[in-house]
Amino acid sequence: MLSLLVYPLTQALLLGILSLCLWLLRCGRAGVTALALALGWLYLCSTALVADGLMASLERDYPPRALSATPEAEAIVLLGGATRGDTHMSTLGDLNQQADRLVHAAALYQAERAPLVVLSGGGQPGARPEAEVMRDILLVMGIPERALVLERGSRNTHDNAVKSARLLQDRGLRTVLLVTSAFHMRRAEALFAAQGLQVIPAPTDYQRLVIEPVLPRWLPTVDGLARSTHAIHEHVGYWVYRLQGRIQPPGV
Repeated sequence: MLSLLVYPLTQALLLGILSLCLWLLRCGRAGVTALALALGWLYLCSTALVADGLMASLERDYPPRALSATPEAEAIVLLGGATRGDTHMSTLGDLNQQADRLVHAAALYQAERAPLVVLSGGGQPGARPEAEVMRDILLVMGIPERALVLERGSRNTHDNAVKSARLLQDRGLRTVLLVTSAFHMRRAEALFAAQGLQVIPAPTDYQRLVIEPVLPRWLPTVDGLARSTHAIHEHVGYWVYRLQGRIQPPGV
């Protein structure tokens, strides 16, 4: 729940509540200031200008790479986050905006970059683990079940790394192609490397716009707010793990 505090929408809501309280306490000028900060912060984070800048700071070190230029490895590790879980109206799990992860992992396997795909993702209590949802979708995409290894217990990126590494090391495997969104790769790569794995980043799902959007970049949009939220979450998550000693600074 504490992670919600880094979301721009939550921060704007809290500032709005603070503004109301200040008005009730007859602190009009302070209340206006708090309200202006709330609206200004929400506006900035909702623009493509800010969202692209935040995403660029995460994605610039992980440029796209053609399948033919991707090195071979002993296994592909696909991180969860690409599905919304099972739905009542579908026989397969519902995909979300990070579904490029599934497509990229399937493409890497079909290009014979690795003979094994580790699916890493748990689930909420009472729900199917995301690893199982991803397995069902990859089977439909033509990936044979014998090539799939499921890690069902992880709840966050650190769990992904620890539990996937255990499965890989039990099989004597160490070199992996790590598939996740480009904006998530810095944190994921550091966590997997900390488990003694040789990590080859295989980023996908790029969020920074490379063509001019339909709307001017200074206009607020839901998409801009969503991308800014993801980027801020990643920056904060990376530094929290650094402070906890779970990952090491680059070059250490």
